[in-house]
Amino acid sequence: MGRFISAAVLRDMAKVDKHIVLDDDSVLTPSAKDLAKELGITITKGRQEIVNQCAIGQTTGGLSVMSAQPVEKLSCEVLNSDLKKTVQKIVEEVFKPACENPRATHVKGENVVIQPFPEAPPGQRVGLVDVITSREGNLCSGFMTFDHSKLPWFLNYDEVDYVIEGDFVLEVEDKVFRAKAGDVVYIPKGSRVVFSSPTFCKVFYATYPANWADFCE
Repeated sequence: MGRFISAAVLRDMAKVDKHIVLDDDSVLTPSAKDLAKELGITITKGRQEIVNQCAIGQTTGGLSVMSAQPVEKLSCEVLNSDLKKTVQKIVEEVFKPACENPRATHVKGENVVIQPFPEAPPGQRVGLVDVITSREGNLCSGFMTFDHSKLPWFLNYDEVDYVIEGDFVLEVEDKVFRAKAGDVVYIPKGSRVVFSSPTFCKVFYATYPANWADFCE
């Protein structure tokens, strides 16, 4: 239990200085708080002012009256306001769309060129190209190919894969999905997977959000 500060103890302290710093575990008695208001004493615990006098210019019967408002209350109001602003900023950032101005887009297949995926392990023939990005929409989409290859990956975003041709194998946790042309696979955010094909496959994918690369480990 912390030290109790009585009115008498507080009065003695105030003889030296009316700005008093107490230990964090100190406890003011009700009479000590009343005395602090009466004498205009400012009391601080660590860095937090817990009693402070604010003159508001009221007079009664010719006597000046001091209206006390604990700075602790003011500090809490300020902190709550700052907290609300911080939370609001975080929420806005989390739900901020990847694309501020989505627009209808037509991508011609004849213009699509799948490039070697630079993040693939050495010796693994993996191709990938985004055809819709965060410049056009909030969903990203593109094509990937696997030629007798594997790609371990962590998805910090949601993804849907549609197998266009070949044999597509997806390992998720302790599950193995063997998909063929026409099949659709959904992978939830937070999944650690292995994409692969024992032969060759071409897959169309869509991810949310569109800026999936920003969330890669």
